[in-house]
Amino acid sequence: MGRFFTAPRRFFSTTPGEGVETVEHAFSCPALAGMKLAFFSDIHASPRFSDAAMEALLARVAAMQADAVCIGGDFAEDEGSLARLLHFFPLLSSPLGVYACLGNNDRELPGFARAVSPHARLLVNESVFLEGLRLGGVDERKHGHPRPEAVFPHDGASARVLLAHYPVVCDFGAGARPDLQLSGHTHGGQFNVLGISPYTFFFEPFSHAWISGECTLGGVRTIVSNGIGMSRVTLRVGAPPQIHCIRFTV
Repeated sequence: MGRFFTAPRRFFSTTPGEGVETVEHAFSCPALAGMKLAFFSDIHASPRFSDAAMEALLARVAAMQADAVCIGGDFAEDEGSLARLLHFFPLLSSPLGVYACLGNNDRELPGFARAVSPHARLLVNESVFLEGLRLGGVDERKHGHPRPEAVFPHDGASARVLLAHYPVVCDFGAGARPDLQLSGHTHGGQFNVLGISPYTFFFEPFSHAWISGECTLGGVRTIVSNGIGMSRVTLRVGAPPQIHCIRFTV
């Protein structure tokens, strides 16, 4: 059901960054109780995405006061819009840092990694240890070389969280598996009328295993975000943009 159809919402917008909702998630891990992650994806900054909307978005994420900020890729549509977006990234001052995985659009922008690296740590088939949490990112699959088996070592991490742009099942091989996967790419269908979206008609059939919301992929609890921006057409129907707050609890 969730791969080809997803429940529509009452939403319509032609303005990027408008109507962003915050979705709360609880993740049971007593050793990390009290830790909080902010997650958002698919900003798709473009000439149609105003500076005011970009600033408001990042200010809203900052106001969540998360311990770490996680971004699921697809920052911008062009170099100029990326530069405008990154101008506001100093707003994202979290104690444990800002981290991101690559999206397919990111690899299409010349100099993307060089531009982003002063503002966010790109996790490409690797992970970092953050006070008991192992946070990792896998490369995107359209232009890159994903190696999920290399992301997580078998160590004493209390929990492992994977940033993976595409909401697909990953083969972790002999590597450690994540406890939670954070994905985007689908925009929640972006055009969702009565549960029908482009994915209903086999749009990019191998790019996703779920369109929106929580699911289990390959035994891993997964959150698939509707993302923030719009691509191809400046229109969202039935799929409001989202930022996510993941709270670790007892």
